[in-house]
Amino acid sequence: MRHYPLADFATAIAICIGYVTFVIIGTIIMKAAFHKFNTKPIQFLYNPIQVVLCSYMCVEAGIQAYRHGYSLMPCNAYNHRKPVMGNVLYMFYLSKILDFTDTLFIVLGKKWNQLSFLHVYHHLTIFIVYFLNLRLAYDGDVYATIILNGFIHAIMYMYYFVSAHTRDIWWKRYLTTLQMTQFVLMNVQGYMTVKKNCDGMPVKILLLYLVYIHSLFWLFMNFFIKSYHTDTRDMKQAKRL
Repeated sequence: MRHYPLADFATAIAICIGYVTFVIIGTIIMKAAFHKFNTKPIQFLYNPIQVVLCSYMCVEAGIQAYRHGYSLMPCNAYNHRKPVMGNVLYMFYLSKILDFTDTLFIVLGKKWNQLSFLHVYHHLTIFIVYFLNLRLAYDGDVYATIILNGFIHAIMYMYYFVSAHTRDIWWKRYLTTLQMTQFVLMNVQGYMTVKKNCDGMPVKILLLYLVYIHSLFWLFMNFFIKSYHTDTRDMKQAKRL
């Protein structure tokens, strides 16, 4: 997998530096010099493309797992020479580069409330995680993360598309709940894989993965509490007044 385009260490580092630089410099420039850009026409195309792409990767990973007899339990077959999940994982890795476009829209649209630590941390680190997967853990049990993350992102980009046309979306809070459920399932799989010491999966990478997924879970939990429980509390107080 290391010979694939954009899969080398130097390129990955350059992409990370470029992303962080854009967030910092782009924010400074947009705040100081420019009016916000209307990104809705581009997003009108971008979001459906992401829905189709994420859905395809989710389904493709599931089909390949089924064809090769993978189970829900860890330690599925790991092929170093011809990885079953190699192509779809590479596509998934590239999709994380495409996901940086989300930040581009936020900065150009001057939607500063959306440019949170969670947003930047999530986009940057998920790219790094799948780069490590592509280099070190590119087959076997990695299929589960592609299915889970692909499914969640398909729904997420569907939400973005719908929210451009509708203000009140009743299922918005359930999207965050689904994201946290995804992290719980990923943690369960990760713990089981570490415990069984599966072939092909470096333990250090798995432990790093577990720490990372834990961090995402608590960050999303914090976002959920601030976004929904705080609003509910404020509404109750307003009614009392």
